[in-house]
Amino acid sequence: MNSLKLIAINIAIPLFTYVVFALLAFNSAKLPAFLFSIAPYIFYTLSIIILWVSWHFNRNKFIFVIAPLILIYTGFEYLSAVKATQLFHYSSIIYPIHLLIFLVLKERGLFSVWGILKIVFVVLEVVVVLLLLYYPNELLQELLNLKIFSISFYPLKDIAIAVSLFVFFVMSALVLFNRYLIYNATFLIILIAYSSGLYLLKTPYFLDITFLAIDMIVFILLIRETYRLAFYDELTSMPGRRALVEDMAKLGRKYSLAMIDIDHFKKFNDTYGHDTGDEVLKMVASKLLSVGGGGKAYRYGGEEFTILFPSKEVNECFGHVDILRQNIATSAFVVRNKKKAKTIYINISAGLVQNSPKDKNPFAVMKRADNALYKAKEAGRNKVIKA
Repeated sequence: MNSLKLIAINIAIPLFTYVVFALLAFNSAKLPAFLFSIAPYIFYTLSIIILWVSWHFNRNKFIFVIAPLILIYTGFEYLSAVKATQLFHYSSIIYPIHLLIFLVLKERGLFSVWGILKIVFVVLEVVVVLLLLYYPNELLQELLNLKIFSISFYPLKDIAIAVSLFVFFVMSALVLFNRYLIYNATFLIILIAYSSGLYLLKTPYFLDITFLAIDMIVFILLIRETYRLAFYDELTSMPGRRALVEDMAKLGRKYSLAMIDIDHFKKFNDTYGHDTGDEVLKMVASKLLSVGGGGKAYRYGGEEFTILFPSKEVNECFGHVDILRQNIATSAFVVRNKKKAKTIYINISAGLVQNSPKDKNPFAVMKRADNALYKAKEAGRNKVIKA
């Protein structure tokens, strides 16, 4: 289960964005009408920016969220009143399901086999909606008018509410238990925003502002995702080397640094395979991320990790690093294959140093920590050596 703190942070960012836009709509009478008259132009402009940046950085999930939204918004603007009303009802059912599908599907290249299949799926969605708009189906109309709840959610149909609730609960489960929290939390808020925007259709400017808010939420997610890709390691979800270099540039006059390496990791990889090796890296990373003493852990590369302790002396940090070593050494790791399961134990070695006036920069401190790490390995491994 994801930590409640991380869940709260990842929900708060898109939720705050939507609340700000919703407050603007609710207070439209107190604000200049000009602001709301340009909302459609801002929506289209921001949508085009998102589509271009998403394609440029191969984040195609965003394309499949925004492109249908543009089509829905355009339909609301330019279709006749009758067809716009029908589109309203169809999109209130289809788009929440569309969001869930593209949340669950993995990121693929836009013109890969899977990417083309996604494009085909979206085209089929559009074709089906157009057919329903121009060739209404009586059976489907009866389904739309089906009464499920004892209270009215006008202008939304009960079936749309039922679908949105189903998607809401599935996304909530993903927020709680799935590792891709940044996406799951944001898509959950997009669902809430979209459904709320349709429900409050008759509130002046609310639908326009809702679509613009969803655009902004997706744009913020795109920025956060770009940052994550640049500064976080994909396998372990730890800050990576680039984040380490950035944070080392911010260090004050006093700090300590530990270099950590998994003992015999190459031999382990050769024996059990790289997939199992990846699982070991994730296990060790999860332990290192819980470091105390104000430390922050990073994946330096391969099986090597770094922990920074800003404003800490080496003696203050030694106990925290040694606790990590003990926790990892006593944590059973189960290797499974087709025949049987085998329990093994992983060890780490660490070199810990404090900066000194002789060090020209933090990289010199890192070099000394690396030397201390080699001494720990020479001393028999599964040790912490402070220099």
